Amino acid sequence: MILVIDLGNSNIVMGIYRDDNLVHSFRTNTDLTKTEDEYASIIHHFLVINQIKEEEIENIIFASVVPPLRAIIILAINSLFNKMPILLGPGTKTGLMIKADNPNEVGADLIAGSVGVIKKYNYPAILIDLGTATKFIIVNDKGEFDGAVIAPGVRLSAEALANRAAQLPHIELVAPPKVIGKNTPDCMNSGAIYGAASMIDGMVRRIQKEMNQKCTLIATGGLAERIIPHCEEKIITDETLLLDGLYYIYKHHQKKVGERKNA
Repeated sequence: MILVIDLGNSNIVMGIYRDDNLVHSFRTNTDLTKTEDEYASIIHHFLVINQIKEEEIENIIFASVVPPLRAIIILAINSLFNKMPILLGPGTKTGLMIKADNPNEVGADLIAGSVGVIKKYNYPAILIDLGTATKFIIVNDKGEFDGAVIAPGVRLSAEALANRAAQLPHIELVAPPKVIGKNTPDCMNSGAIYGAASMIDGMVRRIQKEMNQKCTLIATGGLAERIIPHCEEKIITDETLLLDGLYYIYKHHQKKVGERKNA
C-alpha cells in the first residue's frame, strides 16, 4: 500500500492506495502549532481506524506548500515508518511539462493537480482548486501546465472582512436562500458564496476566451462542494484529484528511477 499526503495551508489530506485504487482518505486541519509527535499520532490514528499496520505501507509520497511544517511532517513520517517519503519538488520525476517563467517556483499543489487532470480528464482543461486561495490551473491541449490564476480564497476573504470590519460577524459559509440578503449573515454569505461562484464563472470564460478553446472544467479543494453547485458553468467536482495526481507522480517517479538503475 502507498500512503499519499498533501499538506496545504488549510488542510492536510491523506490517502491510502492499494492496487492503484484509493481505498481510504482522511482530511484534517493544518495546524502550525502541532509537533512532530502530534502529527505522527494523527497519521497513526488514520491507519488504525482503517485497520492498517505501519509495516503494510510500502512507500510514502508527500507534497507540501507549507514550508514551516515540511520538516515536522517528514520527521513524523520517519518516526512511524522508519523511512523517508518521496518529497514532491525539484528532482521528482513528474512527467509534466511546465510552461512557466520559473518552473521551480510552481507549487506542488499546481503540479499534482495538473497531473491528476491529465490522467483523468480530457484537455485542454481548467482546474479550480478552492482552498486557502482559489486557484485556476491551466492544462493546455498538449497536456502541459500552461499557467495559473491565483485569487484570495473564499473563507480567507470572509474572515478578513469580519476581522477588519467591526460590525460584521464571522460566518459559517452557508448559501442563503436568496442572493439579496435581509440580515447581515445572509448578506455576507451571499457575497462570499454567490460572489465566488460568479467569479469562477467569469474567470473560466475569460480564460477560455484567451485560449480560444473550450475547456473541461474540474473543481477540487475543501470548499468545492459549497461553491460549485452555485456556478452556472458545467463543472465536475473531484474531491480526490490532488491525491490521485500525487499517486500518479509516485508511479511515474518510481518507474523512471527503476529505468535509471537498470540502464
